[in-house]
Amino acid sequence: MAKSNINHGKLNYKKRSNLIAYCVVIPVLIYHFTLIILPSLNTLYSALTKWNGIGKKEFIGLSNFKELFNDPNFMNALTNNLKWMAIFLTLPIILGFLVGYLLTRVKRGRIVYRAMYFLPYVISAAIAGKIFAAFYNPYFGINVIFKNLNLDFLVRDWLAPNNALVSVALVDNWHWWGFVLVIFMSALQQIDPALYEVAEVEGATTLEKMRYVTIPSIKNTIIFIIVTTMVWSMGTFEYVWVMTKGGPGSELLSTMLYKNSLFKYRAGYASAIAVVQVSVSFIIFGLFALIRRKSED
Repeated sequence: MAKSNINHGKLNYKKRSNLIAYCVVIPVLIYHFTLIILPSLNTLYSALTKWNGIGKKEFIGLSNFKELFNDPNFMNALTNNLKWMAIFLTLPIILGFLVGYLLTRVKRGRIVYRAMYFLPYVISAAIAGKIFAAFYNPYFGINVIFKNLNLDFLVRDWLAPNNALVSVALVDNWHWWGFVLVIFMSALQQIDPALYEVAEVEGATTLEKMRYVTIPSIKNTIIFIIVTTMVWSMGTFEYVWVMTKGGPGSELLSTMLYKNSLFKYRAGYASAIAVVQVSVSFIIFGLFALIRRKSED
C-alpha cells in the first residue's frame, strides 16, 4: 500500500513537471511562430510577388530572383559582404585570441582589463558610428592629427568609395573584438592547467603548447565564433548605414534591401534579397554543423 502511494506520488510529480514544462514552452512557441515563422513565410511568398509594400501583391514567380542575379548592384553588394566577412574572420578573431591568451596569464587586474576591452561593445552603434564619422572628417578629423605628426601618407578621405568599406569595418572591429575577447577568455580559463604542465615536462615551447594544447581545447569556441561572425557578416547594417548610408563602395545586402523596401517601394524585390541572405546564412551554418559533426566522430 505504501509502495503504491509512493509510485502514485512520483507519477503526480512527473505529471506536474510535464505540465509546468508545457506551460513554459507553449507561450514561447506561439511567440516564435507569430513573430518569426509567420513573417518568414510571408517574406518568402512576397519574394515571389511584385509588391510595393502597401497594395495588393501580384504573383510573378521567380522574376525577382532572375532580376536580382542579373543586377550589378546585387553582385557588388554581395562582394562587399564577402570582403566584410573576410575582414571580420581575421582581425578581431586573431586580436581577441592573442589578447585573451595573454590576459589569462595576468594575475592582477584581469577584470579591469577585460571590462576596458569589452566597453566598446555596450556603446550604441548609432552613437559610435556618428562619433567615428566625425573622426573621419577630412577637414577636422584624424587627418589633422596625421598632418601634425608629419604622417601625410596616411591623410586621405576615409569615407571615399575606395576606402569606405574598410574604414567602416575598422570601426565595427573596434566595437566587436571586445566581445570576441571575452568569449575566448571564458574558454581559455576552462583549460586544465595539468595539460600545460605535461607539455612543459615534455619540453614543449610556447608555440607548441598553443598549437597542441590551447587551440584543440577551445576548438568548439573557435567554430562558434567563426560561424557567428560569418552569419552576422551577411546581415550587418548599423555602422554602414549610420556612416555612409550604403553609398558607393560600401553597399551591403542589408542596405540594398532597406533602400529597395522603404525608398524605392519594391518590397517584393527586397524580400528576394532577404531570402538570399537567409539562404547563405543557412548554408554557412549547415556546413559548419557538418564539419563539427565529422570532427566529433
